[in-house]
Amino acid sequence: MNGRKQANIRRIVTQSYISVQLMKEVGLNMQSDRYYLELAFEEAEKASCEGSIPIGAVLVAPNGDVISRGRNQVFTAWDPTCHAEIDAIRGAGKLLFQPEYKNKCTLYSTVEPCPMCTGALILADINRAVWALSDNYLGALRIAKEGNHFRHKYDKINITVQPYVDLAEKSESLHKEFDTKRGVTYAVSNVSIDKSFN
Repeated sequence: MNGRKQANIRRIVTQSYISVQLMKEVGLNMQSDRYYLELAFEEAEKASCEGSIPIGAVLVAPNGDVISRGRNQVFTAWDPTCHAEIDAIRGAGKLLFQPEYKNKCTLYSTVEPCPMCTGALILADINRAVWALSDNYLGALRIAKEGNHFRHKYDKINITVQPYVDLAEKSESLHKEFDTKRGVTYAVSNVSIDKSFN
């Protein structure tokens, strides 16, 4: 085995160990992931009722407290940067700069973060991201973690991709309804054939 392959294997093993250790340390499990994703869906449903893109997010502290909630307000605030993840990060404010939160928080979103929100996760030093539905149209976090750009930053973010089929289907349904109302063809995902479930 060449040196490059060995280095990649060491990196993967180290990341896996760190992810398992983090989950033990913080006490996160699949049951709590679902709980926080359900809270994010409350925000997505608010966004939908307001006439905006049905995406919601919650930011969770290491001790499990929800420190911020956010929802997409692109079409209610008429601001193309007012995404759910950005809203949640802004809501957390200076907490994210404090040592007990920096590099230790988890962001839960109903949909995979876009390129802008992926960058915001890096800049906000978010440790982990969990989403209900992968976005094959504008989702960026999976792609970013696979590439070599900003490797030193992306390797710090642990991700959990679509852990629940029913929540992925729920998110997909909200988006299809939103697109239908706008007369737009749905292009985000196809849960029935998507193979990226954990």
